[in-house]
Amino acid sequence: MRPFSVIKSATIALLLSGSIANAQSSRSIGTIRDAEIERTLERMSTPIFRSAGLPDGSVEIFVVNDRTLNAFVIGRNMAFHTGLLIAMDDPNELLGVIAHETGHIAGGHGVRFGPAASASQGTALLSTIIGIATIAAGAGQAGAAILAGGQSIAQRGFLRYSRGQESAADQAAITYLEDAGIDPTGMVDTLRRLQEQELVLAGTRIDPYTLSHPLSGERIRALTKRVKTSSALGRSVDNETRYWYDRMRAKLRGFLVAPSRILREVPDDGSETALLARAVAYHRIPDPQAALRTIDSLIAKRPDDAYYHELKGQILFEGGTAKTAIPAYRRAAALAPNEPLILGSLGHALLALEEPDATNEARTVLTDAVRRDRFNASAWRWLAQAEQRLGNNIAASLAAAEHQIMIGNGKVAARHAKKVQEASPYGSSAWLRAGDIIAEIDRRKALKK
Repeated sequence: MRPFSVIKSATIALLLSGSIANAQSSRSIGTIRDAEIERTLERMSTPIFRSAGLPDGSVEIFVVNDRTLNAFVIGRNMAFHTGLLIAMDDPNELLGVIAHETGHIAGGHGVRFGPAASASQGTALLSTIIGIATIAAGAGQAGAAILAGGQSIAQRGFLRYSRGQESAADQAAITYLEDAGIDPTGMVDTLRRLQEQELVLAGTRIDPYTLSHPLSGERIRALTKRVKTSSALGRSVDNETRYWYDRMRAKLRGFLVAPSRILREVPDDGSETALLARAVAYHRIPDPQAALRTIDSLIAKRPDDAYYHELKGQILFEGGTAKTAIPAYRRAAALAPNEPLILGSLGHALLALEEPDATNEARTVLTDAVRRDRFNASAWRWLAQAEQRLGNNIAASLAAAEHQIMIGNGKVAARHAKKVQEASPYGSSAWLRAGDIIAEIDRRKALKK
């Protein structure tokens, strides 16, 4: 993966948008899709969500490519900036952030409007949710257009929380952490870190987190008092959580920090996290021989680790050898059959062979991938290509419509959807889905008015 480029491999896809500018500066917003990172965040979040009474799968988690220490919720969408994930050495700190943001979700703080809220604020919130979902689906520029009008989502007035809401989220978070058997001390550590940063940055720039989550000494004191009497105080994070957390941070650093810095700062000590970060750095240089040698060392340590085989597939595929990448992707898919991003990568590699049998298999694999994850825009595009090659024009147009609506190209999506309706029997599944896409396009047009 290379910063500031669209990476088509599903191993870790950095999907960058156009600039979202305000009067002061311009920046880019993008999300990262990665099977391992998403699974790690799900592992960490699920016990907290359950403690809050949130059903499994009811909260969508996004990773935003931004170096600032920030996290936010909109409705039941929770987002973490990469800067936050990389900066926190202790998983308890991230668990505290997750619990706090969960408190906002459970309290309805992300969607509640007071009587003074204007209709334009409601429309802006809906547009923001659509924008986040669009970007996460792989549509950077389209998402940026929907979100245009502010440097940071956190800077929008309707996403600011009152001190009362912050205090309520804090107290709820400690309850959730205690119920999950997690030491809430990390929450205090995080707030102190942010408070120190706020002091350092005073007079220069304000961190987005402090804009949407106002800090105060009183709030920190109240939280500290509650934490000191917590029933979970002193409990250590389990080894499995620590292991996957460290891997997540190593992978993020490998892909987002300059390779030269990684190779200089990460010791070549044979540890898994070091090998992982260095393997990615070698891949980005690029030094394919060193990257493959390093990833093979990881596979030797954990031969049944789907994500290491997936990374090897990415290294081979992005190195221009689709044929040799396919066995690695097959092994990864066999070890993790329910990971749609891995299936998408396998389908893409098969499609790249441009052979009839491989294209047939690619269609099967990609159909399974989008069935499991409808928000994988790239997989829809590859499926459209496979169907087109096989002469399945209606299926190709429907997949193309799915891809185009996700990347924000409503006109092209509508054209494909209309083709499907014209060529499909009235009331068929293809006809109905095409109608849904056309209705969604009309709804988005109405939101922009």
